[in-house]
Amino acid sequence: MYRNKFLDMENLPTCIAPWHALTIKWGGNVVPDIIYKDKLGDINNNTLKEIWNGDDYKALREMHRNRQVPPSCANCAKKEKSGRSRRMYFWDKLDYDLRMESETLDVDSTPDIRYLDFTLSNKCNLACIHCGPFVSTGWTKDGKKLNKEKPEYWKQEPIGFNGVKELSFMDNLFANPEYFRNLQWLALRGGEPLYDERCYEVLKWFVENDLAKNIALDISTNATVFEDRFKEIFKEFKHIELLISIEATDELYSIIRGGKGYQWSDLEDNLEKFYAEDNIEITFAVTVMITNIFNLDKVWDWFYNNHRKRASISMTNVVVNPAYLNIAHMPRELKNKALEKIEHLPNMEMWPITNSRVDTFEYQTGIDDIRAGLKRETNEEEATKYWDWFVKYTKDLDRLRGTDTFANIPEMEKYT
Repeated sequence: MYRNKFLDMENLPTCIAPWHALTIKWGGNVVPDIIYKDKLGDINNNTLKEIWNGDDYKALREMHRNRQVPPSCANCAKKEKSGRSRRMYFWDKLDYDLRMESETLDVDSTPDIRYLDFTLSNKCNLACIHCGPFVSTGWTKDGKKLNKEKPEYWKQEPIGFNGVKELSFMDNLFANPEYFRNLQWLALRGGEPLYDERCYEVLKWFVENDLAKNIALDISTNATVFEDRFKEIFKEFKHIELLISIEATDELYSIIRGGKGYQWSDLEDNLEKFYAEDNIEITFAVTVMITNIFNLDKVWDWFYNNHRKRASISMTNVVVNPAYLNIAHMPRELKNKALEKIEHLPNMEMWPITNSRVDTFEYQTGIDDIRAGLKRETNEEEATKYWDWFVKYTKDLDRLRGTDTFANIPEMEKYT
């Protein structure tokens, strides 16, 4: 499995996100990264300086400085068993010199935020099966029905729209602008960022404050919408990296997207609109789960035959939660079949010539991480429980949505 060389250096923190990355969630919660499970402060009520110097933030930095992984960061450790974690992402993403200099970081180091991440709302036009009603407004109808019938699928969280109504929190966030003196990346997540007017307003804020020209955008999108206003404002930024989620092909793509009207052909037509923009680089980001593990070869073939000269592909994100979609919880026979199905897929691919990283020649697709996850032994009792949940969950969604998932996964027929 892939591991960045910085990850295991004993003289460095276990993660550099607590010093160089920042995520603002829609309720105002401040965290170092989107998968962090706790809360360090509320940017609606306090400045970043006040939150940064709070006991919780200091304790987090101290633990990572001492090479301890706090419970709130446990999801990274889980990710690394089957794929790549967010801390691995930052060790790869941030500048080489910054990574080398992380040896000097301490609990009281002055903030030097390089990667600023916003999750402004859960507004989304899709209802992907690996998502849920708290994360997507597209899930509202089905989420209410499933919560009433099977409340065990999710924690009982508020269903419907959740998000900021205005950007007044930006005053608290940038009360000390020197913290962002070296800001390189602005990330937008959702929901669906290109479907959310709040994301547009944030981009507009950076343009109006004369910050956009030195910042690259990192946007996770389903690529089903691309309004003219986003096309125009993208031109104000240094560079755009789109992580376009592609979980499967053909009919299974539509089913995973929520069924009813989300067609594979529509996506392919829409991709050409993104390619037409000069400053956009595309990575097809495949979220790997039980539902699409037997479709990965088709995704690869589609990418290789149609897009490899214009885009890259990443299969490094393996679902950990919900646990009933985690590939580690498939029956051993199915894991072996899945290994055979992806046996021919390469772990290395060449960067397209239009990519800013083309000088490094090759990148890792993440296939080896998936193979390692499939080979990993798990608790049999736990795996059986979650496999049963996966089957029930899939059939419940099929019933609500009028789809037939397993008809598109013949390898699972006798197991479901």
